[in-house]
Amino acid sequence: MKSISILLLPLSLLLIFGCQSKMIEAGRNSDQPEWVERILGRTTNDSSLEGTWHYSTVSVYENADCVSEGETYDFICSVTYGETVAVETFNENFTFSDFEEKGYNLNEFQEMCVQKGGVLNANGDCELTVEDSFEYYLTDGGYCETYTYDDKSVTYCGSVTMEDNSASITFVWESDEPEKSGCKVIELTLQ
Repeated sequence: MKSISILLLPLSLLLIFGCQSKMIEAGRNSDQPEWVERILGRTTNDSSLEGTWHYSTVSVYENADCVSEGETYDFICSVTYGETVAVETFNENFTFSDFEEKGYNLNEFQEMCVQKGGVLNANGDCELTVEDSFEYYLTDGGYCETYTYDDKSVTYCGSVTMEDNSASITFVWESDEPEKSGCKVIELTLQ
C-alpha cells in the first residue's frame, strides 16, 4: 500500500501542475511575448488621449538618445483614440512607375488600386485612404501600441508627454550594434 502511495503522489502532482500550466497557457495570448503581457496586464488606460489627434511631425533618429540630426517627415495622419482602441487614418499616393519597376503592367496596377478601394487621379496615380486600428495602453507616462495582422500581434512601447492640446510619443530601440539603435518621436496636436 505504501508503494502505491509513493507512486500516486508524483503522478497526482504532475497532473495538478500540468493542468495549471495548461490553464495558464489557455488564458494567455500566445502571439505576444511574456514581457509584453506582464506590462499590459499592469496597465489601465486613463482618458487623456481620447479624441482625434493630428500628426504634426514624425522625426526618426539613428541613435537611442533622440539627439543630433534626425530625419523629419511630414506624415499627414490623424488618429482617433477611443477608450482602448485607436484608428489611424492617412492617405497614400502610389505611382504606376513604382509598380512598373516591380513587373506590373498598367492594367494590373489600375485593377489593384480599385480592389484596394483606391481612386485613380488625373495623373494616373492611385490615391488610397488607409485606416489602421490598434489597441493602446497608457499609464503614468508609459505608452504601448499593439497591432494585430493575420492573427499575429506586435507591440511597441515607449513614453508619452502631454501638455494642453499637444502630445509627444517617443519610441526607442537599442541594440548592441549602434547602427541598429534608433528613436522615433511623433508630435500630435488635438483637433
